[in-house]
Amino acid sequence: MFGTSGIRGIYGKEITPLLAQKIGYAFSYENIVVARDTRKTGVALLHGLVSGVLGNGRDLLDVGILPTPAVAYATMKYKRNGIMITASHNPAEYNGFKLMRKGREILGEDEEKVKKNMESMQCSGTSGIFERDYGFKNEYLDFLLSLNGKDLSGLKIVVDCNGAAYNITPYLLSKAGCKVIGINCEGGEFNRPSEPREENLTALKKAVVNYGADFGIAHDGDGDRMIIVDEKGEVLNPDVQLSIMILDELEKEKGKIVSTVESSLMIKDAVEKGGGELVITKVGSTHVGLALEKENAVFGGEPAGEYIYKKGVHVPDGPLAALRFAEITAEKGSIHKMASEFKPSPMKREKFRIEKKEMERIMNELEIEGKRNTLDGLRIDHEDYWILIRPSGTEPVIRITAEAKDKETLEKIYEKARKTVEVY
Repeated sequence: MFGTSGIRGIYGKEITPLLAQKIGYAFSYENIVVARDTRKTGVALLHGLVSGVLGNGRDLLDVGILPTPAVAYATMKYKRNGIMITASHNPAEYNGFKLMRKGREILGEDEEKVKKNMESMQCSGTSGIFERDYGFKNEYLDFLLSLNGKDLSGLKIVVDCNGAAYNITPYLLSKAGCKVIGINCEGGEFNRPSEPREENLTALKKAVVNYGADFGIAHDGDGDRMIIVDEKGEVLNPDVQLSIMILDELEKEKGKIVSTVESSLMIKDAVEKGGGELVITKVGSTHVGLALEKENAVFGGEPAGEYIYKKGVHVPDGPLAALRFAEITAEKGSIHKMASEFKPSPMKREKFRIEKKEMERIMNELEIEGKRNTLDGLRIDHEDYWILIRPSGTEPVIRITAEAKDKETLEKIYEKARKTVEVY
């Protein structure tokens, strides 16, 4: 039921108001705070959750449409369990739930507890209290602003929220002193595909250039991701973007940096250059957040534009990442110039609609030289390349990610992997 980050599926099939009721019941072993993204189906799921939580005799506080990190913050402020109704970057026909406790998403023991509780659902015979606090967003804004240490006046930023962050990021940057131009910030269902990939950001790229902005920001549906478009209208390479963030965080505080088995050679180099220590975990922000706490790390991030900060909540925080990039730009100037200092190696990423059960066969049959790591799928490391083959935690596919020092080597190892994956 639980994937890499919560529970998600197509609304009306895997995800229904009845499932929401069961999850509300099963997770309300403490009182609940809930928010949702801008998907139309979120309203029906909210009502399902309300029924389950109140029917279990627990209270539910609805804080409205807010990004996922705001719910994580609410779990700490109100000492409640948190539920975010979202399918994150998945298309609009999807929806789902992210379950949080004490500032981060649940794992392991809590997931098992929820599944067990769902099997024994019954009415408690009493009703909890249902309340709304749509003004909570101002408390979250104040929390984020308290983490800002630089004068950001004079910066011009274009923000493409296209989801729940419309309620936070434009206000956050404006309050910090920036001039903000918003597109897709009306608060309705998505005007572009939810995932902030380059092919979905045409309007943002044009707006940054046309308005002469310092940079642009794009979020996904629940606002946990943040992607940068530089002043020339170019989308930053995701590894470059993460490397810039790593070096900035290590300038503030030396220590450990958490990333995943998808980490590139560039990420490793950035951590070493900044005087930090790289900690590798499974793919997924839930694992990054847990490792950040266990290792007392200063920062954690994934190339998908997900960043977790020691002093913030321990889920990816798109609005805080936007604020951090504004601070970096205010201090160091042109993002395009900063990015030009990094030289990405050739990389290839692709997904294949193949059953997860095929992973065992692939691991046995794949013949590529290098050190093998099976922490999350199969990663093979060689001095000239690395390749990762792993099942997705959010959709029924197997992904191949490969990087090499030159294109010829990349194509050679990638073709070996592709042929092994596709022959089944």
